[in-house]
Amino acid sequence: MRDRLRRYFLEQPRPAAVFQVAPSYFAALKTGEEAEITSDDYVYFPVPTGLVEAQLNQKNIVQPGLLQDLVGKAWRKFRPRGHSVTLILPEMSARVFIFHLESNSLSPAEQVQFIEWRLAHQLSRSLDQVRYSYQTFNAGGERKVLVVCTGQEVAGEYEALFQEHKLKPGKLTIPSLSVLNLIARSGALAGDFLLVDADLDYLSLIGVLDGAPYLYRQKQLWPDNESNRAAILKETENTVHFIEDKARKKLAAVYLRSNLENPVWLLTEMEKLLGLEVKEVMSEKQFLAPLIGGQ
Repeated sequence: MRDRLRRYFLEQPRPAAVFQVAPSYFAALKTGEEAEITSDDYVYFPVPTGLVEAQLNQKNIVQPGLLQDLVGKAWRKFRPRGHSVTLILPEMSARVFIFHLESNSLSPAEQVQFIEWRLAHQLSRSLDQVRYSYQTFNAGGERKVLVVCTGQEVAGEYEALFQEHKLKPGKLTIPSLSVLNLIARSGALAGDFLLVDADLDYLSLIGVLDGAPYLYRQKQLWPDNESNRAAILKETENTVHFIEDKARKKLAAVYLRSNLENPVWLLTEMEKLLGLEVKEVMSEKQFLAPLIGGQ
């Protein structure tokens, strides 16, 4: 099961560093073989409200110069070998879909045609203005495809932040997929589980059955307050019930990555509400989880 998830999301060359741009913060991690991450290996900078507006179809960055300065500051601190970087976009600047393929015997060209036909029905703009990547996989005897997409203009403006410093953005991804990578890499996967990824501006829920993605939900949250934490609990409860009712399977566990205040409270309340084991993805410095998973 772990190897299957690795094939979907982890077969990428290791970059020199991983950068994340979010509406409320900028973070980066120097990659390496060291088992322990120290404060010399990462940066975390809060950014002013309104500097980054996570949107799929419109430009996101209001003042690129401020973010370019942070990229340069992080790079001077890390001084890594190589110039390739992985870039984690804001979660709500992208969309994730899981489609059932019409046939198990589609050629690569036919798969692309099918994916673009489905995307055209999901998105409100020309596919000429969309950048997407996909991975096919088998799930319960069916052939499915996971598609991640964002606007060409959106991807281009984030890449430009790094090209200014002669860095080479390779893989573009999103936080929730990177957190899923981290879980897969840890070898601690339950067979059927739900990942709850709650950050300052979004909630993403990824259902995994028999080691394959089953459901993907993304919801915008802002700001971190009591009503949003209640909404996280309700969305999680509804999603668990939906998966268990539709798939007729009991989930083994919930994995929780929370970058909100008081994550222990959220974990405790979630366990009481769901009657399931809830496992923290990281107990400290949870903002590092997407960066580690993005390596």
